[in-house]
Amino acid sequence: MPFATSQGRPLYYERHGQGPAVLFLHGAGSNAATWWQQLPAFSARHTCITMDIRCFGRSPAPLDEFTLALFVADALAVLDQEGLARVAVVGQSLGGMVGLRLALQHPARVAALVACDSSLAIDHPELLERVARRLASTQALGVEQRSLGAWFLQHHPERAALYAQINHFNPSAHTLAARDWSAAVAALLEPANLLPTQALRDLACPTLLLVGSEDPLVPVSAMRDVAALVRGSECVVVPQAGHSAYFEKPVDFNRHVLDFLARRATFA
Repeated sequence: MPFATSQGRPLYYERHGQGPAVLFLHGAGSNAATWWQQLPAFSARHTCITMDIRCFGRSPAPLDEFTLALFVADALAVLDQEGLARVAVVGQSLGGMVGLRLALQHPARVAALVACDSSLAIDHPELLERVARRLASTQALGVEQRSLGAWFLQHHPERAALYAQINHFNPSAHTLAARDWSAAVAALLEPANLLPTQALRDLACPTLLLVGSEDPLVPVSAMRDVAALVRGSECVVVPQAGHSAYFEKPVDFNRHVLDFLARRATFA
């Protein structure tokens, strides 16, 4: 079980497969284990790096370190330890926020960006209103009910239960007070932490925006707004998927992302 160190904190990560590298960054309801349906498909042609972001899973840290700046630094620490100069970044929800900043701040390190069901922590009014409303109205629900679409919950209750169990590896499920965790997540969307939407025009790498048709936090219309700002970007809608299309519709997700990377990623 490899660990990297970033600003004094241990960061758990795994390396699978070989070929051009892909860094997978999970959302706030998950950890590295959540990519179990992607690793078999991607590792046949890519080096796959999964990691527990700081404050998640096996990368414990106090909540005052729950910041996008540290998450970006942590991702770089893992890549540096593995000697990976340039990777494609696949980020779901929170992971997409981190991936966007990584691509803007360190463009030489990012061969392509795939942002999945992510509000991106930008100052887009519809995204901010939708996320704020959802956070306020779903506190009593389980993580699977907050993140998964109705079709998936009805047709795959066993995988929905697994989704919840993966979340239960996180300190937020067993150690941290729910109020403190919610405040830390909400703080990422405070005005001082948001990127202006116009910053998306500076995104130079090939970009895929993927969203579930039933995503309650990230509306399809908002992702199409984002796609219009990112030069040369592509937008894919996954039918009958909620906020975790990678988990709910892995065959569709893997096909779209692998095709995009094969066509557009500039690893050299």
